[in-house]
Amino acid sequence: MRPGARFGACVALVALLIAACSSVSPAGPSPGFTGYDWQVVTISHDGTMTSIPARLEVAMQFSPDGHFSANDSVNIRSGVYRATAAGFTVGGMGTTLVGYAGHDPTVLLAIKAIGSLNDGVHATARLTGVRLVVGVASYTLTCERLGRHSDPPAPAGTGGK
Repeated sequence: MRPGARFGACVALVALLIAACSSVSPAGPSPGFTGYDWQVVTISHDGTMTSIPARLEVAMQFSPDGHFSANDSVNIRSGVYRATAAGFTVGGMGTTLVGYAGHDPTVLLAIKAIGSLNDGVHATARLTGVRLVVGVASYTLTCERLGRHSDPPAPAGTGGK
């Protein structure tokens, strides 16, 4: 094989390996939170635990194909996730751009907590029965399983799911 052709083959192989290593699909068995919708019921921050009313529809979804979305009650953040030994890492995050001019401290807390799920951020995840506890940045989100993943929830004020 000519040196130039060998170099080209090596470059192609390295590109293929990089693509395979950056795959968002969890390796091996998927974690127990995959494939479910999770309603956030409390958010803890700075030593304070705040109950999140169901009417706000603060939720996270982990689809089996590696897609992730999170509703903060105003906007939906979405991207991809990759399962890790202690939780998950998100990437390719985008968001809807609905503004919030209100002053509800619970909504503002949810916006900040969900907003901390940025590209490359690692979150811890602990699953116990139908409860999922997610730690991200300085926030702890306690979630309850709603059911199998179908579609992300509609943004607040649009008629629900």
